[in-house]
Amino acid sequence: MAGKIRACRDDDEFDLAGYGRQKCFDLVKEAFTEPLELPKMIKFTFVAGAGKLARQKYGDDLVKDFCQALDSIGFDTDQGAVADMSACAKYKYQHDTGKNLKFVHVFPRVVAPAVEEGEEEEGEDGAPAQGGQRAPEDVLVVCELDDFRRMVATHVVSYSTKKRLLDIIRERLAKLDEAEQKLIAREVLDSDLQKLYDTLDAGGLKEKMKVMATEMQASIDNGELTGDERTQVLEQLDGKLSALQEQLAKAEAEGKPKAKAKLEEAKEKLTATKVAVSDAKSAPMLPLKYAADLQRLHKRLAGLARLEKENSGKFTIDQLKAIGERPEMEEAKLEMMRRSRMWFESDKEFDARLSTACHKLHRRQRRQAAVLRDILRRTSPMASRL
Repeated sequence: MAGKIRACRDDDEFDLAGYGRQKCFDLVKEAFTEPLELPKMIKFTFVAGAGKLARQKYGDDLVKDFCQALDSIGFDTDQGAVADMSACAKYKYQHDTGKNLKFVHVFPRVVAPAVEEGEEEEGEDGAPAQGGQRAPEDVLVVCELDDFRRMVATHVVSYSTKKRLLDIIRERLAKLDEAEQKLIAREVLDSDLQKLYDTLDAGGLKEKMKVMATEMQASIDNGELTGDERTQVLEQLDGKLSALQEQLAKAEAEGKPKAKAKLEEAKEKLTATKVAVSDAKSAPMLPLKYAADLQRLHKRLAGLARLEKENSGKFTIDQLKAIGERPEMEEAKLEMMRRSRMWFESDKEFDARLSTACHKLHRRQRRQAAVLRDILRRTSPMASRL
C-alpha cells in the first residue's frame, strides 16, 4: 500500500481493513516520512472504521492507532484542513454518518517535483508554464538557505553530485554577474538573463557555494570517495598545486613575503589533503535508498515470471490474483527507482548502484540455494544427486 500511495498523483482512497497498530506505524513511516514530489496538494482518505455490517473488519482502536502513527512522524491534526499547500503534514478525522464509515484524511508533505531536462511544461509563447514542474537546480538556486541545506542533505549526497551542484551555482553566479555588467553598460537583457536577474541573489548564491564547498570537503575528510571520485579529486588537487607553485614563484620574484607565506600555507594544506586522499581506501558506492523495497519487488516479479512460464496458463485463483497485481508492482518498482536516484546523479553512476543492489539479491539467493542443497544432501541420500 505504501508503494501505491507514493505513486499517487491525485486524491485517492485506501482501506485499512485488517490493519493493527504496528502495521499502521509501518505504513505511515514508509508512505509519509519523505515528502511527495507533487505540483499540488492531494488528499489521501483512509477508511478506518464502519458500521455494524463491516465493523469486524476494523479494530476498535484503529483510528487512534493510525492517528498516533501520523503524530509519530510529525503530522498535526487539523479539522479545518483542505487540499491546499498550507495543509502540508496535517490530517483530520471524519465520521460519515450517511455512509456509516470512519475516515482519516491525510495531507502529505509536498515538495516541488524535479524533472529531467526538456520535460518542463511550456506555455503558448514557449516559456515555462506557470505552475509547471521545475528542475532541481532551479529550485535550489532560489530557495532559502535552510531549505537548501535540507534538500542537499536528502537528495545530493555523493561527492560527484555535490560537485555538479557547485558547478551549477557557480555558473548561475557568473550569469548574474554578466547581467549586472550589461545593465551597467545600459544594454538590454535577453529574457533568460532578465529572469536570472529578477529571481537570483548574488549573496545567497555565494552562501550556497560555501555550503557546497564544505559538503565536498566533508566527503573527502570522511573517506566517502569512490574509486572514480578519488581519481577525480587527485587530478583536481594536482591542478591546484601546480597553480599554487606558479603563484609562489611569482610572489618570490616580486618580493612579496606575506603573499608567499599565505601561498605556502595553502600549499601545505593541499599537499596534506592529497596525501590523505591517496592513502585512503576507495569507499563503496552509496546503497540505493530503497534497495530493500526494490529487491523485494524484483524477487516477486521474477517469481511471477517463473510461475507463468512453468504453469502453461493453468493457474489457481490465488495465482491469478497475484499475476493481476504485477502492473502495480512494476509501477511501484519504477517509483522506487526514481526515488532512489540522487539529484544530479549520472546515468552511469545510478546504473552501477542499481546493478550492485541486484547483484546482492542474486548473491543472497545463490547462498540460500546452496544452504538448501546442503540440507537436502544431509537429510536424503536421493537428494545427493542434486
